[in-house]
Amino acid sequence: MFGLAETFTKQSELINLTGVYKNELETIKLLHILPADRNTYFNKLTQQLLGNLEQPTDKQICAERSRFLREEGNRVYKSKSAKNVANSVECLLAACRLYTQAILAAENAYDELSLGYANRGMALQDFGYFEQAYDDCAAALDSGYPQKLQHKLIMRQAHCAWKMGDARKLEEHLSSLRGLELNQSYRQQLEQLKQQLKLMENTQRLEELKSQQQEPRKTHEIIRENGSRGRHMLAKELIPKGDQIFKEQAKCFVPIEQRLICQRCASVLMCAPIPCPDCHQRVVYCSRRCRQLHATIHSYECAAYRCDLLKMLGVSHLALRLLLTYLPQLLSQLHGCKNATEIWQSLMSLTGHDYHETAPQSVQSLNMISHLDKASPEELVYHTLCANLLQVYLHKCTNFYDVLKTGSNKNISSEDWHLVIAALILRFAGQLLVNGHVADAIIPISLPSNEFALLQPSLWQSPHHLRLGFLHKLSQSALITAINLPYLSLCNHACSPSIRTRFDGCTVSNFAAEEIKSGEEIFNCYTLDCRNSLSFQRQAQLQDVYKFNCCCNKCQREKQDQDYFKFHRYRCERSECQEIFVPHSLPNQENCSWWLQPDDNVNISCSICGKTQLFTWYDDFLQLLEHCQEPKLRRQLYKAFDNLNNWLLDYHSLKLSLAKELIEACFAAKEGVHLNDFDYGQLSSIIEFQLAGIAAQSGNNSLEYISKLTYLLDLIAWKKHKCHAQDLKSMRSTFEYLSEETRRIFVNYYNDFIEQ
Repeated sequence: MFGLAETFTKQSELINLTGVYKNELETIKLLHILPADRNTYFNKLTQQLLGNLEQPTDKQICAERSRFLREEGNRVYKSKSAKNVANSVECLLAACRLYTQAILAAENAYDELSLGYANRGMALQDFGYFEQAYDDCAAALDSGYPQKLQHKLIMRQAHCAWKMGDARKLEEHLSSLRGLELNQSYRQQLEQLKQQLKLMENTQRLEELKSQQQEPRKTHEIIRENGSRGRHMLAKELIPKGDQIFKEQAKCFVPIEQRLICQRCASVLMCAPIPCPDCHQRVVYCSRRCRQLHATIHSYECAAYRCDLLKMLGVSHLALRLLLTYLPQLLSQLHGCKNATEIWQSLMSLTGHDYHETAPQSVQSLNMISHLDKASPEELVYHTLCANLLQVYLHKCTNFYDVLKTGSNKNISSEDWHLVIAALILRFAGQLLVNGHVADAIIPISLPSNEFALLQPSLWQSPHHLRLGFLHKLSQSALITAINLPYLSLCNHACSPSIRTRFDGCTVSNFAAEEIKSGEEIFNCYTLDCRNSLSFQRQAQLQDVYKFNCCCNKCQREKQDQDYFKFHRYRCERSECQEIFVPHSLPNQENCSWWLQPDDNVNISCSICGKTQLFTWYDDFLQLLEHCQEPKLRRQLYKAFDNLNNWLLDYHSLKLSLAKELIEACFAAKEGVHLNDFDYGQLSSIIEFQLAGIAAQSGNNSLEYISKLTYLLDLIAWKKHKCHAQDLKSMRSTFEYLSEETRRIFVNYYNDFIEQ
């Protein structure tokens, strides 16, 4: 049996893609004109690979594992104390977490799945997650919850509908209950809910009222032009720093590193994930609604997730998502086409001309540039084989072809569709290599990819309200999704971008990172910017991936790396020298951050006197850091941090790195030892230094800045740090750059513990 790498290696030996590159369709055709024996073996390898990846489910094992976890959840749920609120909250969330594991483990053992949903819905309702509890009741009923017990779930749905302020749903469930035989307790609940329904009539949900009161945020007019620099954006008017320039709603994204986020809306902070029961716990949604809206797309990907195919294919997974989303929308363009060549010509007729931002995203995506014509032979072969594999998968494992063969297209042969589908996947992959984006988000520190933030018992006091002093648990940012943004892709590259992008699920907003004058071009940065990377690093990446050399104003300066070197200035340790220097390039290193390298024997020499620096202060600091829990050594650690100023100038990247480690160590130590006012004073100074450095290096509206601001906000919440009202207002304003689900938590924390 061969895996993906072995299969592709053998297939690459059978084909020849060398020669003048024409287009994606002609490239795919080369796979279909192989000599008969090669063609047979090539196709056999593809079929064998798909067969080898199958991962059958043992329903009995799934059921037993799910039952065990559910019973553990029941035990924890029953242990909650009505007198001890903190204990009750922790038990409810711990039970929810176990019920969630039971739901995931059940897979398609529907009897256990329905019980897991029902029990989790009970715990979620008790905690106050009424929308999610309502969904769980519906999911339990969908999964075959026992008929004789269904009135319990319907009553729970009615109660949740009341708490949600949804009169229509409440009336619906009350109507269902009226025809059932209920005991006295349920009849009393029914009457109480009837009274609540009367009070709710002619009222609107609070969320709807708020949304009506909100004014839409102004966006600026921009110009899209074609010129010597290709398609690009220009400001049509003066855009002040911080203003929103434009917003884009992404239609296609995929999770990175198989992180369990909602596959429909990209929600990261979930408390009641709804899994696909057939995907071996690899696909979840934040709600039944999201699962329903994504059902068609997922029906084509389900088998691929089940055999874990997609994680192997990199950008081609997102290319597949584009195909599944956009091709059905483009079928109307193909009426009258008789073969693959005519289909391709019809699709390509939509490209090569300017389009408005309101054009369908399918058309915008087809117009994105690609550099497959400049790709290395190995790169072209790899993406071509990925496209072929996914086309065979769609044909053999899904009913996607049935969607294509409708109306006047039903006479087009499967062989022609094989060519077109593989060619489109290859085209989208080539485009995404140079136009794809990755979205980041704030997540709890050290949270495994298969865990869910809102179910961590130690963090929460009520729904979306953290406990006092726990905001710093949300101090980690991570890349979450690979996402297609054809409109943002119009922005050209500059090593100092003029925009700051906020990712909020599928909604992507772009703000002015600096004042942009009327007529100036609007730039994005395709790499690390000039403050966080060396020029040769960026040029190498831009040439390798995007096939161009940057000539922005930062790269045209005589001292191209001066912005980067501001964060890497040392003072020579040698008493006879003590000059300020930036180290020369180090062997086998791409940047000046030697402390992040695995090699412990890095030698840094003063570029003025040539003497090797001993850095004993660095080793001493790390030794003290290991004993941060001991008060005496912790005071020495603070002093050692202050002494770094003797050798590390301004906001040196190493000092910022050591500040991060010191802050994290002290906050971890607080959980086991007592910190006094002196400790908090020292921590305040170090955190303020860190934030000022991050602001200088990445901006005070960056996710890196906001995530580290959590430490200072915790000190303020503990009443261990005082700051002026204007400073608090400035901190509060940074929340606008967070996603809505994260902003809600930050605002709640601010209102609960900081705002007086």
